[in-house]
Amino acid sequence: MRRETVLIWVVLTASAVALCACKGGRRADESEIVGRVGDAVLTVDDLERLDADQHKVKMPTYLTREELMEEWIRSEVVYQHAVDEGVDREKECVWRLDNSTKGIVIQRFWELNIYDKYPDVTDKEALKWYEDNKNEKYRVKTTGVWLRRILLNSKESAEDVMRRLKAGEDFVKIAGSESVTPEKLEAGSQGYRRLEDVPAAYRDAVAKMKVGDIAGPFKLANFYVIIKLEDRVEPGGYLKPEGIGMELLRDRAKVALWRKTADTIGTDLVAAADIERHPERIREEAVDMARGKESSKGASAEAK
Repeated sequence: MRRETVLIWVVLTASAVALCACKGGRRADESEIVGRVGDAVLTVDDLERLDADQHKVKMPTYLTREELMEEWIRSEVVYQHAVDEGVDREKECVWRLDNSTKGIVIQRFWELNIYDKYPDVTDKEALKWYEDNKNEKYRVKTTGVWLRRILLNSKESAEDVMRRLKAGEDFVKIAGSESVTPEKLEAGSQGYRRLEDVPAAYRDAVAKMKVGDIAGPFKLANFYVIIKLEDRVEPGGYLKPEGIGMELLRDRAKVALWRKTADTIGTDLVAAADIERHPERIREEAVDMARGKESSKGASAEAK
C-alpha cells in the first residue's frame, strides 16, 4: 500500500469516526444520503467534509468523492463489526477513546485559536523567517545545486527543444508547457539537492556546469532530460529562497508562528491553572521498577 493511500486511510478513518460521533441522532433527508451501512448514513455534506479533510494532507493525488464514499463504507463496515464484537467496551479501547476525545477537543481548540486566526503568512514574513533561521537551516555543508529540467518522451523532441533554447527561447516557459511530468507545474524546478544526489545520468555534467548553463539531452530511464543550472552553493554558503521555494518557506514560517503562539498560550494557561506535581514519586516508581527487575533477575539466577 502506497504511503499516500495509507495517509488517506488514516485521515478518512479519523474523519469517519468524528462524523459518527457528531451526528447525534440528526435525521437526514433521503435525497441527501449517498451511502448507507446498516443504520449509519453518509450524506452529501458528510462527503464534502471528508473531501476537505483529505486535502489537509499534502499528497500527489487524492481520492475522488466516489472513492471516498467506498472508503467510508469500508471503514463503517469494519467499525460496526468491531462494535458487534465488543471491542468498543474493551478496557484498552475505552482508555484510548477517552484520550482520543481529549485530543479532538484540544485539536479543535488550537484550530479556533491559532490555525483559523493565522491561516497563512506573507512572502515578507516568510523571508524574515528565512533570514532569522538561515544559519541553522540553510547553510550547506556539502556542495548543493539548484536545477531545472525538462523531461521529454523522445530524443527527437528533446533535440528540437535544445535547438529552441539555443535560439533564445525561455527555459522556464518551455519547462512549464512541454515537460511531460508534474514538474511542469514548478516550471521544471528541482529545488536544491546535494551534488552527490543528482542522478548519475548527468551528475558529471552538472559538476562542470556554470550557473546559467543549459545541457542535454541526457537519457534517464524512459525520458530524455535537458537541464539548467540555476545556482551552485559551496560548503558554508546559503541556499537561496527562490531555490527553496516560497511556498515551502511560507509553510515553515507559518508552522513556526503556530508553535510560538501555542507555546505562549500554553504557558499562560499553565501559569493560571490549579496544578499539583509529584515528580519525586515518578523517580521512586522508576527505582522500584528497577529494583523489581533486579529481584526478578536474582530469582531467575537462583532458580537455575
